[in-house]
Amino acid sequence: MARRNGGFVGQDGLDAPDPPTGVTPTAGNAQVSVAFTAPSDAGTSAITNFVVQLSTDDTAYSAASNTGTSSPIVISSLTNGTAATAKVWAINAYGTSAPSDASASFTPNILQRGLFTRSNKVDQIQIHTLGDATNFGGLRTNASGTAACGSTTRAVICLGGNSNVMDYYTFATGSDETDFGDLVNGNFAHLAGLSNATRGIFGGGQD
Repeated sequence: MARRNGGFVGQDGLDAPDPPTGVTPTAGNAQVSVAFTAPSDAGTSAITNFVVQLSTDDTAYSAASNTGTSSPIVISSLTNGTAATAKVWAINAYGTSAPSDASASFTPNILQRGLFTRSNKVDQIQIHTLGDATNFGGLRTNASGTAACGSTTRAVICLGGNSNVMDYYTFATGSDETDFGDLVNGNFAHLAGLSNATRGIFGGGQD
């Protein structure tokens, strides 16, 4: 096939699309979401699919792939800690485009977040990258002397301030809190909290 403006010319001069542009990966836990801009020239017929393929050596784009009809396209079941790049192809009834330029490198990882409370507000940070905090949600009441613990998916906050109430947040939704339960030994201020992936502990404080 002959090349035409970055795409290919199929049989009888019918055109495949130009390649997608602006390929931008966003890494997550064992996955990546790949955003891109569809080509302005779709060729002789409408684009039917896009294919995203990954490479761990910037040479062979066969490490993992997925197909979709629009941006973004998510590829799952990746190995955390393994860096990769992405390319995207556009497909119509008459052929497949040339590949897009390679994306910047990305590395899937378990995202680590931190939450901070102030009055009845909750801010979040992404521990794996530098930057200002952003709003995450709200507390049901003004609170002081709070303590928190969590996993990679959920944070539990003890409201403190002589309260025995525990609330939790699900990181994926970023909404206001939901009741988690009560402390056995409640009504303590200035608690401390710590946890691993399965268990959290609150202690200390003053009555």
